Amino acid sequence: MMKILNFKESFYLPSGRVFLAETKDGYPVEFTEMRDVSVDGKLHKEVRETQDPHIIWKHLKDYKEKWLLTVSTQKGCSFNCSHCDVAPLKFKGNLSQEEIEEEVDLLLKYSPYVTESKKVKIGFARMGEPAVNLKNVLGAMKNLYKISRKNNRNFKWLPCFNSILPRHANYNNKTISGFDVIDNVIDVKENVFDGFLHFQISCNSTDENKRKELVGGANILAVKEIIDYINKNHTITNRTITLNFIVMKNVEIDVKKLMKYGLNPEKFVVKLIPLNNTINADRNELETFANYKNYEDLEKLAKEFQKEGIPVIYDAIAKCEEAGLCCGQLAGVFSKNDLFFKVK
Repeated sequence: MMKILNFKESFYLPSGRVFLAETKDGYPVEFTEMRDVSVDGKLHKEVRETQDPHIIWKHLKDYKEKWLLTVSTQKGCSFNCSHCDVAPLKFKGNLSQEEIEEEVDLLLKYSPYVTESKKVKIGFARMGEPAVNLKNVLGAMKNLYKISRKNNRNFKWLPCFNSILPRHANYNNKTISGFDVIDNVIDVKENVFDGFLHFQISCNSTDENKRKELVGGANILAVKEIIDYINKNHTITNRTITLNFIVMKNVEIDVKKLMKYGLNPEKFVVKLIPLNNTINADRNELETFANYKNYEDLEKLAKEFQKEGIPVIYDAIAKCEEAGLCCGQLAGVFSKNDLFFKVK
């Protein structure tokens, strides 16, 4: 069983909380609950650039409309992505399905005021790569309604599977391919959640050498392979597959390449987001291409996709939210067992 760490139960952002809990073997893991900024709020420059949390609070969506949760799937992460602060932490293995579900239980326990919601989006990607803990992650996803009923909550769940799609993964103690991961996730998406599962693939660049460098040299499926495979093998309903690009300076995002790969707007959507302000990104000299300071550059890039008929989602990180609470930062700072760091 996990337990909330004694020194603190949660850390606050203007839009929500980051929790730190401890596994039975003493490893600290993070999970979060947040409120989303309303569409009208995202259009306001003051919301993006403010340091005043009161302005953020005025534009937050009601819990009944949307609630954002994330849970961890591993103790640390088995990959070494250069922009993520989970990467420097020592990797200690997968969380069990029971431990992942207990994170969800704790989020509900410490949020008794959220009794109903039309959309509870829960990402299985705070700490860890879910593709290499596939059985436990998908098992926990399938139990979401059981967990909410047990806690007397009336929720419409939208699970989110975020992955770099390694070429080789693990399922039920067997080595499987990244294509098998795609098959399994889409099967749960279409047949368990009636298409309402957010499958997000971390691409970050259309330059495959750069992509590999950004994930610490990991052997991952190429963007073209992913697009080809899904186009040929899967019918996608309700929620299209998201190709996620963290926009960074000197990192290629080539719209024309994606069109040549056969990007199908009926099956895919592109997401463009700024690089978070992380310790590891700074250490690796990575800089965001756009954020609240130059939001118009992000809009300009999005328009390149829109001209080609590709659906695109883009958003900036509010200045007020840059509070040192990115993935892995709390676990690194508050570890009691010298688990950190893998790299200096």
